[in-house]
Amino acid sequence: MKLYQNTLTGYRYKRWTLKETINYFLKGVARELKLHFFHNYFVKKEAELFKHRWLKRNGKNSLFDFNGVKLPDISGNKEKLRTLKLVFEDSFLFHCFYNDRYDKRTVEYLDRLMMEGPYGYTDGAFDVTIKQNDIVIDVGAWIGDFSAYAVAKGAVCYAFEPTAETFGLLCETAKLNNPDDVEKGQIYPVRKGLGSAECEMNISISENNSGANKVTAESSDGTEKISITTLDRFVEENNLKRVDFIKADIEGFEREMLRGATNVLKKFAPKLAICTYHLPDDPVVLENIIKEANNSYIIIRLRNKLLAAVIKG
Repeated sequence: MKLYQNTLTGYRYKRWTLKETINYFLKGVARELKLHFFHNYFVKKEAELFKHRWLKRNGKNSLFDFNGVKLPDISGNKEKLRTLKLVFEDSFLFHCFYNDRYDKRTVEYLDRLMMEGPYGYTDGAFDVTIKQNDIVIDVGAWIGDFSAYAVAKGAVCYAFEPTAETFGLLCETAKLNNPDDVEKGQIYPVRKGLGSAECEMNISISENNSGANKVTAESSDGTEKISITTLDRFVEENNLKRVDFIKADIEGFEREMLRGATNVLKKFAPKLAICTYHLPDDPVVLENIIKEANNSYIIIRLRNKLLAAVIKG
């Protein structure tokens, strides 16, 4: 084996003996095994701590309870538990540790530390937060983490999740959080995607993160056929009198959803919390679509999210 680096790095040309080569190889193997062991140990420990903090008994069963926001016990599903830990910050960090304070100073500080960022922001009259009795559209609801949070705040939420397995868990979340008094809030699961036209498409299923399932034109063993409608049509067909808040995290399909919500943006001017990190031009493209539909929107850009609202005088 030969090793060479130029004089700038200090190494000289050298021919290694067989013994030196074997020792180098064995040290590398030992280092990788050590890293693998400690990585697996800390991942397992982190999962145990997460479950210890948030998994609660519910009669004979158990559930995740994030300060009154309930999700089904998915601790036996490694992928779902891993994804829940990832989305915890977005949906529950401010609710569990900051008393739902989304003021500019707090949000802009924590946004630098969070992997994706929050779904809320307030700065004087600019207010993108869930209010009691809001009609919320949760696009890319996954198992209903944000939907359950919205209901806990007293909102009614239409939760769109098109994939079969995840939709089943969303329905469980709806049952856990739908109160007897429907005036306090309600989750309505909808097994469809939202786009710019009514159609059928495929969605690629991620084995490592079901929150990252992505709409695609291709069909393969790793895809599932789904139905897509527009928000404008859904609102019309269901005779919704208003839409107050739209949250969207749909892996680059956000622009298609907004193009299919032009009438909703014009007529109702809902508060918006939209992910902008999936495609390089998302921040510009999404802002342009929103402004073209309703030029009254004020838009705040965080690192990975776009928050928008129309301040009504």
